[in-house]
Amino acid sequence: MPETVQSFEPDVPYHLRQLVGPWLTRIAQALGEPEYQLLRAGYVGTVDCPIDNLAEELRADGFSWGPVSWYHRPPVGTDPNGSWTFRPSLFADRQLHVILAARSPECIDVFAHWEYNWLRHPVKHARQLRIDRETGAATMTEWLADQDIAFEDRSRPHRKVRQAVRRVVAGLATRFGPGDTS
Repeated sequence: MPETVQSFEPDVPYHLRQLVGPWLTRIAQALGEPEYQLLRAGYVGTVDCPIDNLAEELRADGFSWGPVSWYHRPPVGTDPNGSWTFRPSLFADRQLHVILAARSPECIDVFAHWEYNWLRHPVKHARQLRIDRETGAATMTEWLADQDIAFEDRSRPHRKVRQAVRRVVAGLATRFGPGDTS
C-alpha cells in the first residue's frame, strides 16, 4: 500500500482488496479489459489537501467509494488511492467515475470520466465502451469549483515545461552571473 494514504476507505481495509482483487480480476478479464490507463484528457487538476479530506467532501455530496481503483494507472509515478462514483440513481445508465492519485500526503491528482454504470451495464463497463474523459473532467472541475476546493494544473506535461524553464534560467544565471550585463 502506498505510504501516502493510511486507508482506501475506513470500512473496507486494504487487505480485503488483496483478498478479493484476484477474483474480480479474473471475472473482469473474462468480460473485457480491466486495466485502464488514466489519460491527460481525464485529468481535472491537482488538489492540495489530505486525501481523507477530499474523500469526505465526495462522500458528503453523494459520491460512493468503489474498490476498483487498483485497475486504474495514472500517467506517472503514483498508484491510484481512491475510486469514487456518482450516479443520479443506483441503476442510472451512466456514472461519473473519479480517481484520486496521491503524489504526497497533501498533493492529490484528480482524474474523472463518464462511463457506463457497472451495476446496470456490467459488460459495457468492463469493455470500457463510450468512456467520455473530457465531459467527466469538465463535470468534476465544476464540482470542485462549486465546493470551493482550490486546484491547479500540475499535469506531467505542465511540470516538464516548468522544469525545463527553470533549468534554462539556472543555466543563464550560471553563465552570465547575477550582475553581468555583457
